[in-house]
Amino acid sequence: MTRSGFLAVERIVHRAALVGRVVDQRSQEPLAGVEVVVASGPSAWTARLVAVHMGQPTARPDRCVTDASGFFRYLDLPAGAYTLNATIAGTRYATAVTSTTVGTGAPAAVTLALTPTAITGTVKTSVAGNAALGMARVRFPDSGETTYTAADGTFTLAPVEVGTNRALELSAQNHATTTIPVTPTQGQTTAAAPVTLTHT
Repeated sequence: MTRSGFLAVERIVHRAALVGRVVDQRSQEPLAGVEVVVASGPSAWTARLVAVHMGQPTARPDRCVTDASGFFRYLDLPAGAYTLNATIAGTRYATAVTSTTVGTGAPAAVTLALTPTAITGTVKTSVAGNAALGMARVRFPDSGETTYTAADGTFTLAPVEVGTNRALELSAQNHATTTIPVTPTQGQTTAAAPVTLTHT
């Protein structure tokens, strides 16, 4: 009920127009702290950005950051086609890009998968005819990134930082520790040279 002399004010309801999630492409685990940016959108969206920046030059309505569960959302977007870029600080992942169309009904839903920088390889033991060596530790001593080989001696270490000739350390119980150089490339999987640890 509206009092005499007062105008009725409609309640403002913001509508989720685009919802999404960012995950690790290899593990499918959610990624927090990823910056998601609207790289392009329809003319109505561009006009809105111009208007916002006239009053608030530092405002970033085109930018979201994923929460602890990897989720993000944009509210009240004009209908049309959009392109989104997702990036995370550092060199452990490549940038992900996706396109979607926002309509006037249910919100659009997208998933962006960041490809990790990864190292793969195989570790064997010098005994039993150079048999596969499971549970060998594989790590970068300078950053602490660590994994262990599977029963067949294979491993994947991801995500890792990019670097030239980084030292990859391989060790196992009753075996001599070995270090080999590797050069990870951002957003790609690099195969390390096969390693045979000497039994002691």
